Amino acid sequence: YAQKKLREWQEKEAKKFFEMTRKKQHFESTERTCNQTILSLSKIVSENILTSLNTEEIIQKLHDNPENKLALWEQMKIIIFTRICVLVYALSILQVTLRVQLNIIGGYLYRDSVLEHEPMINSNLQSKYLSLCHHFVGPGLEDLIKQIEKVVKRVVDPISLKKKITLQEVEQTFWTIQT
Repeated sequence: YAQKKLREWQEKEAKKFFEMTRKKQHFESTERTCNQTILSLSKIVSENILTSLNTEEIIQKLHDNPENKLALWEQMKIIIFTRICVLVYALSILQVTLRVQLNIIGGYLYRDSVLEHEPMINSNLQSKYLSLCHHFVGPGLEDLIKQIEKVVKRVVDPISLKKKITLQEVEQTFWTIQT
């Protein structure tokens, strides 16, 4: 009797260990996928931001010593502050959204693989869910740029180009943009 109970306990513990290992491997695999996806999409998002908020044209115009130098420098100031803010917000939004989405999908896929019933999430639903991130990388990013640029103009326009500002003032400017 004792040997039977010992064997049952060992089998139960082995099964528990196997399930924990399987869960851990699934989670680690989901995290690797998530990290790789974030890396590849971060490059795309950063490139799109740098393309949309391009300073090269303005720099080229400034090299030609135009009459509207002050207006170009003002434009450059707005673009630079906007670019920094958009990069921070966009990459943060992308990171959080992808992590949440991929971990939710991963959780459902794990559950579907363990339980023997109709899958709770099919590939069509996965595609729809992940299309939100693809929308963000395209039109959503443009919307974010427009929204942030409006706020940046309101906050940064009054700052004179001639005024030397401290690091604390730059930090305060970013806090004002955020709020």
